[in-house]
Amino acid sequence: MNRIYFELYSRSKKVTVYSIRFEGCPVTETDLFLDEYFEKGFFEDIRLIRRWLYNIKSRGAQPRFFRAENNVTAGPVTFSRLRIYCIRCSDSMIILDGGGEKKGQKTQDGAETWKTMKLMMAIDKKLIEKIREKAIHYSDDLMTLQGELFVDL
Repeated sequence: MNRIYFELYSRSKKVTVYSIRFEGCPVTETDLFLDEYFEKGFFEDIRLIRRWLYNIKSRGAQPRFFRAENNVTAGPVTFSRLRIYCIRCSDSMIILDGGGEKKGQKTQDGAETWKTMKLMMAIDKKLIEKIREKAIHYSDDLMTLQGELFVDL
């Protein structure tokens, strides 16, 4: 069983961004993803993802900034060789994971993208269960997760 924590990644007046981190790993999956692909030379794609996150933090996590992929979302919506997966909780909160290089039209075409999307789908399911059980809840302003900020898979 893996314990996965929801770590505060960044915050603006409009959006709180969390990232997932596996127990025992000191770095979030988002940072691992960005560092890995920067080292592989995906400089322009990393720049697009950073700009995508900046727009979300500036304007809110509006649905138009995301690609719907089953019950999770991905970005950026502009052309990029990379996809980063997330759970869009509301217009004011998202939970990021990592992602991978697109290998085709479908997420399933790439081993990394498929694995990451399936992980986020499982996390989303567990998060919903913990919200129903009241182990995790939203703050009154819907900007912060509170309670047991982890899921076990």
